[in-house]
Amino acid sequence: MDARPGFRRHFRVEVVDGEGVFLISERDLHLLTGRSIEVVAGLLDGKHDIDDILTAVEADLPPEHVFYVLHQLRSRNLLVDVADELDRGTAAYWEMAGLEGDAAAEGVRTGAARVVTVGDVPGEELKRLLAGEGVGVVDEGGLTVVLTDDYLRPELAEINREHLAAGEPWLLARPVGPFLWLGPVFQPGETGCWRCLTQRMEGHRQTMSYLENRLRSARPLALPVADLPLTRDTGLRLVTAEVLKWLAGARSEQQHDVITFDTQRLGTVRHRLTRRPQCPECGDPAIMSQSRPIELASRPKGFTADGGHRSHHPEETLEKYEHLISPISGVVKELTRVETDVPFVKTYVAGHNFSRQIHNLDGLRAGLRSQSAGKGTTDLQARVSAMCEAMERYSGIFQGDEPRRDATYRELGEAAIHPNAAALYSPAQYADRHELGRVSNYDFVNDPLDEDAVMEWSPLWSLTERRHRYLPTSYLYYYHHDRHHTGPVYAWADSNGNAAGSSLEDAVLQGFMELVERDAVGIWWYNRVRRPAFDLDSFRDPWMTAYQEVYAGLGRRMHVLDVTNDLGIPVAAAVSWRPDAPTEDVLMAFGAHFDPRIAVQRALAEMNQFIPAVIDVAPDGRTRYRFHEGDQTRWWREARIEDHPYLTPEGTVAASAYAPRDTGDLLDDVAEARRVVEERGMEMLVLDQTRPDIGLPVVKVVVPGLRHFWRRMGAGRLYDVPVRLGWLAEPTPEEQMNPITMFL
Repeated sequence: MDARPGFRRHFRVEVVDGEGVFLISERDLHLLTGRSIEVVAGLLDGKHDIDDILTAVEADLPPEHVFYVLHQLRSRNLLVDVADELDRGTAAYWEMAGLEGDAAAEGVRTGAARVVTVGDVPGEELKRLLAGEGVGVVDEGGLTVVLTDDYLRPELAEINREHLAAGEPWLLARPVGPFLWLGPVFQPGETGCWRCLTQRMEGHRQTMSYLENRLRSARPLALPVADLPLTRDTGLRLVTAEVLKWLAGARSEQQHDVITFDTQRLGTVRHRLTRRPQCPECGDPAIMSQSRPIELASRPKGFTADGGHRSHHPEETLEKYEHLISPISGVVKELTRVETDVPFVKTYVAGHNFSRQIHNLDGLRAGLRSQSAGKGTTDLQARVSAMCEAMERYSGIFQGDEPRRDATYRELGEAAIHPNAAALYSPAQYADRHELGRVSNYDFVNDPLDEDAVMEWSPLWSLTERRHRYLPTSYLYYYHHDRHHTGPVYAWADSNGNAAGSSLEDAVLQGFMELVERDAVGIWWYNRVRRPAFDLDSFRDPWMTAYQEVYAGLGRRMHVLDVTNDLGIPVAAAVSWRPDAPTEDVLMAFGAHFDPRIAVQRALAEMNQFIPAVIDVAPDGRTRYRFHEGDQTRWWREARIEDHPYLTPEGTVAASAYAPRDTGDLLDDVAEARRVVEERGMEMLVLDQTRPDIGLPVVKVVVPGLRHFWRRMGAGRLYDVPVRLGWLAEPTPEEQMNPITMFL
C-alpha cells in the first residue's frame, strides 16, 4: 500500500466531465472513458498512495472499482510508481521511452562505459560528457563505445571479433565530419556484426577502393576534415544520449540501425543493419557452398495486371525489400526516378553495389556507370522493377562462397557442359577474338576451352534430367575473374537468363522468358528478316493507346514487330524513331511472354527506359543526349530507318493470332517452358543465386542452344530456324550476317 501510482510523466492529463480522461504527449494520445476513471484520474499524480486514493473516493466508488481501474491502466502501461528524488523532465523522458523512470535513472547511475577511439576522434571529450551524466567511465567492462572517423578502418575488425567471442554488445559512432553517424549497437547473436555492415559499405566506395589499391596506401584514405566545433559537440552529445538510453534499459529495433545526420542540409536517414547468415565472422560461411536440387512448388498467381504474372503484388515486394536500398547498408545504393517533362514516362534507375576489386580506370568508369533500370506501366511497377534488377545483379556477383570444384572438362565427363555449347561462338570468332574484343564489349570472345586445364566449375540443377550439371564458375557469376585476369579466359558471365522474382518459380519463368526474347531477337536481327507488326488496336488496351498518343506528341513514329520464332512464345520488338530529323534516334526494346499482350507491354515499357536519353531536343531539332559514349549513342546518331528495312513491318498480326495459355499457377507455366525446350531436344538448367542475407529469389536459367542477341555466330538455331520457318530460302552465311552487333 506504499506505492504512489501516477500516470507516466510525459502525459498531460485533462479530465472532461462526461467525455473522459485525455492523456496527451508529443508521441501519443489516449482517451480513457468511464465514470470510474474520471473519478480516480485526478488522484493519479504520484503524490497519493493507494490508501489515500481509496479514502478520497470511498463515497463515490467501491474499492473493487478502484483496483480494476489501476489494473487496467497498468496493463496498458500507462501507470508507474513514483518516487520523489527524480527530476520530472528526466522521468518523463524515460517513461516516454516505455521505461520506469526511477529504474532507468538507477541504470544510468550504476552503469559504466568504456570509450575506445580509432582514428582522429575526440574520445576525451566523450568521457567528460559521460562522467557529467553520472556514467562510470572505465577501462574494462561496461558498454564499449567506439568512436571512429571511418567505419571501414581495419582496426575495427579486431574489436568486432573480440566482442563476438565475448558475446558482448558495442556501440559504433562517427561524431566528426559533415555527416554524423550513430550506431548500430552490435549485439552478438541478435544483430549483424561489423563485418556484415562493411561488406555492404565496401561495394559503395568504388572510387576510394580503387585509389587505395592504386596508391598502395594504408586504408582508408583520409578526407579533409569538414566540420565545426558545434557539429562535433552535437555528435558527441548524441552518442552520450545513446549510451544513457542503453544503460537505462531502452531496447528497440532502431538501435540496430546506422543513423546518419546531414549537419548542412539537416536530413536524417536510417540504414538498417541486416545480419548476413553467411558472414564469415558471425554466421556460417559454408551456407552458399552447399549445392542442392531445386524443388519447385505450386505457386498461385497473385498479380497479373502489369508486365507479367507474379506470385505477389509489387507493393508487397517493395515493402519487403526496400530496406535494402541504402548507400551504407544496402545492396541497392539508391532508387531514383528519371525526370522528364512527360509524366507518362515512368522510368527508375537503381545504383548497384559491386563488392569487387577494380583494377584500372576503365573498370572504375564501368562500375560508376552501372545502373539497373526499371520498367512498368505504373510508377510502382517501374520502381520495383529497378530495385529487383539491381538486387538480381548484386546476387550474381562472385563473392567467394559459391559452390564450385576444381576439375578439368575431361574429368567431369558427361556432367560437364562445354561453355561454348551455351556461348555459341564460331571458329572465325575464336580466330579473330583479340581484334574483336577491342571493338566493343558486346563483341568480346573468350578463349577456346583447354579441355585439360584445371578450372573452377559450379553446379546447376537440370530440370530436364533431374541432376546436377556443371559450367565454368566464370560463366555463371560476374567478376569470378575479370578480363584483366592474366591467364586464359575460357568463359565470362553476362546477364542472359538472370532474373529475380517474388518467388523461385516466378524468377525461373522470368529468366526463361529473357532467354526466349534474346533467342528470337538474335535470329531476327542478324538474319535481317522482315516480320509483321502487332496490330496494337486489337489488344484494346488503354495504356497502349495512350502510349501511341504520347510518342506521336514527341514527334516519334513507332510500331511493334512480332519476331516470334519456332518456340511459339510471343516475342515483341518495339521500334521508334524521329522521321525527318537531323538524327532519327532509333530506339528498340523487346519483351517476351506466353501472353502476347504482356510481351508487347514489356517491349513498350522497356522502350520507356530508353526514351529519357533522347527526349531532349534543341530548337534546331538536334538531340541533346544525356550521355555521349558507347554503341547506343553511335547508333542513335547514325542509324536511319530506310537503311534498315528489317526494322519496318511486313504485314500485321492481331492479338487473336495467339491462342491464350491461361494458367493460374506459375509452376504450370514453368512446366510449359520445359515442354517447349525439351520438345526441341534442349535442356533447361537453373542456378539458384539467391543470397541468404537478401532473400529475394534470384536465378540464372541456362538453355544450351538458345541464342544470345549479342554476336555469337556458332552453328545452330541462328542459321536453321529462319529456313525451317520459311523466312529465308537458305541459311545466311556468317560473313553476310548483320554486321551491327545488338548493343542492348
